[in-house]
Amino acid sequence: MADRLENMSAWAAQLRRRSAADRFDLYTRVSLYVLSAGEVVVAVAIATGPPRIEPVWGATFIALAVLHAASGVALLHRGINWFLGHGSWPRQVMVLHIVLGGCGVLSALLAFPHVDGGDPEGYGSAAFGVLMFIIYVIVALTPRLTMLRLASTAVSSAVLAGLAMLAFGWSFRPAMAGAVSCLIGMVAGGSTYRISVWMLGAVWETERSRETESRLAVAEERLRIARDLHDVLGRNLSVIALKSELAAQLSRRGRDEAPAEMMEVHEIAHDSLREVREVVRGYRHADLAAELAGARSVLRSAGVDSRIIGDGTQLPWQAQDALAWVVREGTTNVLRHSDATECVITVEKAPSGTTEVQWASVTMENNRAREEQPAERGGNGLAGLGERLEGLGGTLRAESLQGGRFRLTAIVPVRPAPDDERTPRAESPTLKETP
Repeated sequence: MADRLENMSAWAAQLRRRSAADRFDLYTRVSLYVLSAGEVVVAVAIATGPPRIEPVWGATFIALAVLHAASGVALLHRGINWFLGHGSWPRQVMVLHIVLGGCGVLSALLAFPHVDGGDPEGYGSAAFGVLMFIIYVIVALTPRLTMLRLASTAVSSAVLAGLAMLAFGWSFRPAMAGAVSCLIGMVAGGSTYRISVWMLGAVWETERSRETESRLAVAEERLRIARDLHDVLGRNLSVIALKSELAAQLSRRGRDEAPAEMMEVHEIAHDSLREVREVVRGYRHADLAAELAGARSVLRSAGVDSRIIGDGTQLPWQAQDALAWVVREGTTNVLRHSDATECVITVEKAPSGTTEVQWASVTMENNRAREEQPAERGGNGLAGLGERLEGLGGTLRAESLQGGRFRLTAIVPVRPAPDDERTPRAESPTLKETP
C-alpha cells in the first residue's frame, strides 16, 4: 500500500513538472480516448437490455463494438498526431474502422426484432445500435474533418442510415426518427471532438510560438552583442593602431609627445575593455556630444580637417544614443576606407510636418573615398547600424558622390520627451579631445 502511494505521489509530481501544454495535451487525449472506449459500455447496455435477443447476435454485436472501439481509439490517436504535424494520416486504420462500423450497423439492424410482429422496443434498440456505430465512426475522423466537412458528412450519413432502416423493413416514421437522431448525435459528438482537437492544436501552436520567440530573443541578443562589439572595437582598435603608429614616429624623432600618445593608447584600451563588459551586460548607451568630440579628436590625429555643425544636446537620449553610434561607425569608415583630408559632420533636427513626431539626422561627408567604400560593398558595420536604426523606425543611407566624395546619412524619429530624459542614461567612455 505504501509503495502504491509513493508511486502515485511520484507520478503526480512528474505531472506537475510538465509544461501547461503537455498537461492540456494529456488531459484532452485521455478524455477523448475514454469517451471513444465508452462505445463498449453503450454496446453492452444495448445488447443486454430489452428486448431479449439471441445470444449469438448479442455476442456478435458486442464483439464488433469492442473491435470498433479499439480501432477508433487507434485512429483518433494517430489522427491527432497527424493534425499536430507528427506522422502521416493512418489510411489503413481508417478503412478498418469504417468497415467495422458498417458491419456493426448491419448487426444492429439484423439482431433486434422490429418487424413482422416483433417487439416494438426493437426499434429503439436497433436505432441506438445504428446511431452508436455511425457516431463513433464520425468522431474518430474529426482530426481529418473541417466543420463544413463534418456537417456534410453528418447529413449524408444520416440519410444513408434512414435509407438502410427503410430497406430492412422499417416504417417511415421510425426510420425518419432514427435518421434525425443520427444527425443530431453526429453533429453534437463530432463538433465536441473537433473543437477539442482544434483547441489542442491551438495550444501547441502557442507553445511553438513561445519557443520561437525565445529563440529569436536569444538570436537578437547575440546579434546585438556582435553588432555592438563591432562598433566598439572597430573604431577603438583603429584609433589604437593610428596612435601607436604616431607614437612610434614621434619616438623615432625624439619628440616629447610620444609618452603622452602611448598613455592615451593605454586609456583607450582600458575604455574598450570597459565598453565590452557594458555591451555584454546590455547597459551601454552612447553620448552624442562625447562621440562628436571624440570623432573630431581622432580625425584631427589622422590629419583630417573636421568640421562639426550642431551638437544634438537637446535630443532625447534614445535619439542621441542611435546617432552617436552613427558618428562612431562613420568615423571608423573614414579612417579605414578613405584617404580623406576633410570631413563634415552635421547634426540637424527638422519637423516632419506634424506636431507629434520630428526627425533628427546626422550626415557625414568626406572626400577621397576609395572604391571599396562600404556604399558599394555593404560592410558589416553599416549593415548592423542600419538594423539598429530600423528598430527605432529610422533609416540609414550610404552613397558615393561625384568627385570621389562619400556621404553617410542617418535619420531617426524624435518624439517629445520630458526634460529629465533629454540626456542619455549612461555615458559611453570616449576619447578625450586633444588640444
